[in-house]
Amino acid sequence: MKLVEASADQFVFRFTRREREMLAHILRQFPVGTGPVGPVSRQGDPDTLAEREALLAEAMAEQRQQDRHLVDAFLGEQGRFAEVKGGFHLRLSAAQMDWLLQVLNEVRVGLWVKAGRPEQPRSMVFGGLLEPALSMELCAHFQMVLLGALGGAAD
Repeated sequence: MKLVEASADQFVFRFTRREREMLAHILRQFPVGTGPVGPVSRQGDPDTLAEREALLAEAMAEQRQQDRHLVDAFLGEQGRFAEVKGGFHLRLSAAQMDWLLQVLNEVRVGLWVKAGRPEQPRSMVFGGLLEPALSMELCAHFQMVLLGALGGAAD
C-alpha cells in the first residue's frame, strides 16, 4: 500500500493484489470485540459505574453494528478498488480515512484483548496465536500508511 496522490480531501493509494486481499481479510474480522476495552473508572459508586458501563456497551454495540454495515458496503462496492496496471487504486476522502483508521484500530485492539492483553506481541506468536498477531501487525501497517498520508497532507 502506497500513497500515490493526495490533496486536501482526496487520497489515492496503490495496492498490490495481495495487499488488497490482506486489507479485506482484516476488515472482514470487524468487529472483534463486543464491549468496552476496560472499566469506565476504577473509583466511584459501583451501581453508578455499572449503569455507565452498560450505557457505554450499548452505544458501542450500536456503533459497531453501523460500522459493520459500512465495512460490508466498503468491501462490496463495485469499483472501490479500481484495477490499474500492476495493481489497484483505492480513492478515499479524509472522512473515509478517519473511519478506516477507527475500524482498523477496533480490529487491532479487539484482537489484543481477545489474546489476553499480552505485553509483547511475540508472546502471542509463541503462544500459538500467530494469525491474530499477524493481523494486528497488518492493522498497524495500514494505520501507519494512512496516518503518514494524513500527516503529509498537512505539510
